[in-house]
Amino acid sequence: MFILRKEGKADYLFPGSYRPIALENTLSKILERVIADYIVDTAEEYALLPQSQIGARKNRLTLLALTLLAATIKSAWAMQRDFVVLMLSLDISGAYDNIPHERLLYILRAKGFLE
Repeated sequence: MFILRKEGKADYLFPGSYRPIALENTLSKILERVIADYIVDTAEEYALLPQSQIGARKNRLTLLALTLLAATIKSAWAMQRDFVVLMLSLDISGAYDNIPHERLLYILRAKGFLE
C-alpha cells in the first residue's frame, strides 16, 4: 500500500490530507479471470446449472426470468385451478429501468392491472 499526499492541503499533519493507494497483483487478477471464465464455460457446456438459474449467466435476460415466472405460475394453475401461487420478490427494480414510465403505466392500465 502506498500513501500519497492530496494536493492543496494546508496541513499535512492530519490523516485526511493523504490518499491510500492499494496496488493489487495484476497477474493474479488475470489468472482469476481466466479460471472464472473456464468454470463458467464448463458449467454451460455440461449443463451443470439448472435452466431456472438466470442471474450471472450470459444471454439470460430479465425477459427470460419473467417468462419463466409466468410459465411456472400457469403450470401450477393448470395442475389445480384453486392453487394459490405465492412469490417472494427480492429486487426487480432494475427490470424496467430503461423504458418510459408513462408508457408502462398506460399498458398496465390497459391490461387491467391498475385502475
